[in-house]
Amino acid sequence: TAQVELVLTNTAAEPTKASIYLVSPTSPQRLVQLEVPGLASRSLEVADHTADELVSALVEAPAPGIVAARRVRSPYGSEVSPCSSVVSDEWYVVSADTQADTTSHLVVFNPLPIDAVIDLSFASELEVGPYIPRELGGLVVPAASSLLIDIGEHVRRRDVVSATLRARLGRVVVDHIQTFDGSSGRVGFSAHLASATIATSWYHPIARLGPTEVASVVVSNPTDVVADIEVSVVTGEGPTESAVASVGPYDLVKVQVLPEVEERLVSNTVFTAAALFGILVQSSNGVPVVSGVELASGPRGSPGKESTENELLPIRNGQEEVQLPPGRESGLSVSPGVPNGAKRWILAIPDLGGQVMIGLQNTNQTEATVFLSPYGSRGRYKVSLAGFGSKSVPLAAGSTIEIRSELPIAVTALHQNASGAGLNSILGIKFVEVQP
Repeated sequence: TAQVELVLTNTAAEPTKASIYLVSPTSPQRLVQLEVPGLASRSLEVADHTADELVSALVEAPAPGIVAARRVRSPYGSEVSPCSSVVSDEWYVVSADTQADTTSHLVVFNPLPIDAVIDLSFASELEVGPYIPRELGGLVVPAASSLLIDIGEHVRRRDVVSATLRARLGRVVVDHIQTFDGSSGRVGFSAHLASATIATSWYHPIARLGPTEVASVVVSNPTDVVADIEVSVVTGEGPTESAVASVGPYDLVKVQVLPEVEERLVSNTVFTAAALFGILVQSSNGVPVVSGVELASGPRGSPGKESTENELLPIRNGQEEVQLPPGRESGLSVSPGVPNGAKRWILAIPDLGGQVMIGLQNTNQTEATVFLSPYGSRGRYKVSLAGFGSKSVPLAAGSTIEIRSELPIAVTALHQNASGAGLNSILGIKFVEVQP
């Protein structure tokens, strides 16, 4: 059972009172009000106000300046991600897994007062073109309610699956939740918003490789034209190693990022000697795509390629708690990229313990100067980014950080739980200036 904590940050100097509507398909809507002081954060444990298993939240504030994020904790790990500020009639999940040791769910939330009607289609690494389950066409998502969809019940067992949701009527918000249960070795939990955008350039400000850490890029093409893409590793000097691939109509491609020491005669692979780096995905022929990065740590075993027996976890029975080996680092994060930069960002980072690495990626060919300012601190950090370059900055967890740049940049933070399961890719929140 997962625990959900909502984190509201007030970027204005004046205090405000936010209204939080907890929405479930099995219970009446609940209203909770939360006072948030100026330039501060406050959190709300959802389980303190409802016992429902499937709960969505709608946050409203009387004045601009509130940003919302959520932290989801499960026995297999945790994830921190921003809440959506938009509803859309199209959503894209770029990388899911339906193998026997995983569960992969979509949560479709309709916050509007009218029903929504949606269609779902899928693509995988083994089939060509889209797969459209008949039972997932014309699904009704009732007004002010949510729908839980188990991807594995409708798609064959595959390592990589992308999903496209289109609404015939209404607009919705879509979450993707992925779990590796440890029965084959890999353990992890990821919960991120799907992407409501297609674009010709995607920025992933921070990823990492190590003895127990892997990274890969998945690019999905939801159009009817072949997309030619280039995936580049980005360091402080800018893009370095790259790989090119073609993504067919309504199809996907997975590109692995491997250490330089490994064999280079591998297709759909890009190599780097860097431990921390950014990733740039570009469509060279102008066909818009969707890009996401999958990061994992800990044992890598999967069905058919299991880890050694001492790394396997017993299969759970009912509500039995998972016992992870003491001290083992593990985790999973499947997160969408940033389709365009911004000059001002907010990172709302709960107290996760230890340090977080703040990834900054320049979306321009001109050098950019960036300032990082933690709330409640007089300190300010200055970082220079080369054209199209990326850098990582270590900061303490448990703070809200405002990031300003003279040129548009992309921002993401990365945190690994040092004493158990939990790999968090924390996406930055673009700060929109409101003109009086």
